[in-house]
Amino acid sequence: MDRRSLLKLSGTLFAGSILTQGYATTKTLETIAGLDLPTNVDNPLYLHFNENSLGLSPKAKKAIVDVLSNVNRYPESHINELLATIADTFKVEKQQITIGSGSSDIIRGLINMQGYLAAQAGKKIQLISPEPSFSLAAEHASAMGIKVVNVPLDKNFCMDIATMKNIADAFDGISICYLCNPNNPTGTLTSTQTIADWITQADATKNFFMVDEAYAEYITDPAFVSGTSFIRENRNNVIVLRTFSKLFAMAGMRLGFSISTEATAKALSPFMAIENISSTTAVAGTASLLDKAYINESKAMNTHSLKITTELFDQIDIKYLESHGNFLFHQIKCEPELYTAEMKKEGIIVGRPFPPLTYWSRVTLGTTEEMNKFLSVIKKFKKKGWV
Repeated sequence: MDRRSLLKLSGTLFAGSILTQGYATTKTLETIAGLDLPTNVDNPLYLHFNENSLGLSPKAKKAIVDVLSNVNRYPESHINELLATIADTFKVEKQQITIGSGSSDIIRGLINMQGYLAAQAGKKIQLISPEPSFSLAAEHASAMGIKVVNVPLDKNFCMDIATMKNIADAFDGISICYLCNPNNPTGTLTSTQTIADWITQADATKNFFMVDEAYAEYITDPAFVSGTSFIRENRNNVIVLRTFSKLFAMAGMRLGFSISTEATAKALSPFMAIENISSTTAVAGTASLLDKAYINESKAMNTHSLKITTELFDQIDIKYLESHGNFLFHQIKCEPELYTAEMKKEGIIVGRPFPPLTYWSRVTLGTTEEMNKFLSVIKKFKKKGWV
């Protein structure tokens, strides 16, 4: 399929595929605006978007400075170097990697691709997503006119794979199955075996799996196996999403990538922009992947911040979920609007509400200093009965 052929598709789907990038951007801006971020608090502590407070790798910073004199040239050579580094890191071929301006860019492209293929084949299409979870896939699919089925988490706050599978099996068409593991905002990890049982038995012509592993680098559970294992089995109906926004602290530089079979990457290519990241982003990504000292420091900071936070929560009896990411999902006892407003008064911005888990809050795991500030406020809130 070439880009010219895409122009032949008319109607709602085509309009949706063109417009929804703008729609997704608008929705994101609306979400940020809705947070009513403080303008009158000096140096607020942002613990709401799962960003990495450690900041960029020193080697990434140097790489950015070194490339500045060459940014008048197109970034192709730097992107190729990044592709080679990712491929080497994950022991796959360069042709299996798709680069995006954040993993959200690839999510958008994937849904557009599946929508186009379904329309060409005259088939119905739906997207199945856990709820709550990272909502971009559902929002983008909905904007394109694709039916979205949100499946509540199970009693352990993990993805309800059995129900998701039943919904896909009962559908007379194509199901895009969005699997966020570890899940955001809960931080919970769904069993690798449970996911594998579904993917390995699913009809590959009817089920396409988007496995979002944005937080995989933080997982310490020895039972976890990355979704890339399915790619090594040459499954064209599986794609694994990764990001540089979390462990590598590049949220503001927008860099994500996917790993798939070469055939799937080739099919996705027409739905992605050409050279869609800058030279500075590309060299920062390469340098970050190669900076093992930074990777270890970033993981160690997260481990320590999680430890001191959960230790206090245990001590003062605050319920939380076991986290496999760089954030912690914990219970609150007051209205979420009150909790976030009072946190803001203390100069701390925490995660927005995540229905239907209304009486829960998500906090990013920052530096030790940041978490100590957060925990000092939590102690005051505990005395007031808010947590």
